[in-house]
Amino acid sequence: MAITHNSYFDGTVQSLRFDFGNAGATVGVLSPGAHVFNLKSRETMTVVAGEMFVTINDAAEFPAPAGTTFDAPEGCTLRMRCDVDTAYLCQFH
Repeated sequence: MAITHNSYFDGTVQSLRFDFGNAGATVGVLSPGAHVFNLKSRETMTVVAGEMFVTINDAAEFPAPAGTTFDAPEGCTLRMRCDVDTAYLCQFH
């Protein structure tokens, strides 16, 4: 298994990624701020600690505190706004 470190948005998002079969996952931390990702595949996101406010495409923003799991479809724009450091697990499908 190969583990890859990724850093986005001038280091405000840090993650470790590993792939298995046709899928994969990342675990990481988002610093306070707004972070926008254009997804290539469907993702299931679980907020492990902290809280984020999520917008998928142009839908209404919703809160996602620790313990929340949500799905983001392939090809969408995923916006995550954090007021505190927030840890996550993201599974790719």
